[in-house]
Amino acid sequence: MIFVFFLGDLLVILAHIFWRDEIGFFDLDKEGNLISLYSGAKLWIIATLALLQSAIIVRLHASRRIIAAWILFALGLAYIGLDDMMGIHERVGFVLNNRLGTGGFHGESFNWLCYFAPAMLAALIVFGVIIKTLWRNNRRAAWLLLGGIVLWIGSLGIELWGRALITQPTIPVSFYHKLIVLEEALELLGATLIAVALWHTLYKTIRTHVEIKT
Repeated sequence: MIFVFFLGDLLVILAHIFWRDEIGFFDLDKEGNLISLYSGAKLWIIATLALLQSAIIVRLHASRRIIAAWILFALGLAYIGLDDMMGIHERVGFVLNNRLGTGGFHGESFNWLCYFAPAMLAALIVFGVIIKTLWRNNRRAAWLLLGGIVLWIGSLGIELWGRALITQPTIPVSFYHKLIVLEEALELLGATLIAVALWHTLYKTIRTHVEIKT
């Protein structure tokens, strides 16, 4: 499964580079196409792994804080997957722009980064709890999860950089498109690292604590 994700990431990035203009289904910068469907489906699979982990640790009588962190992690991943396919963050951003009077300029679609900042900070707390838990008994998974999160944070930083570029009087179009590829590549690869981390976590949890009767 993990190899399939890495191969899928590579293929969708190459599809964007070579076929974005010819075939509209492969645009990394847009929702509602095959790439966003792939990304969303992958995140739902990862969310399912997180949910399975939370179900197992409930039976193992883990602390409520850790159980809550895993459940919130699963729900957050499921939401991000849905958002990838439907572009919810940008739609919510435009609604809030109209309500708050913060739109009306080129690049206003990036305002969602401010609106969703509290949710991102809350997500970092959840990530911190899970990484701290994994660090005690599955350090490899902890490093993989941390790496995936760092790549996601990097993709948000590049999106902020893109916002700064697109609001300039003269937009360096070619460079901006390169930033889009880098941003989306970091997001895809970050999700794959998180998938690998959860796969190792779930495998070790089942191997250590779950008795499979044959």
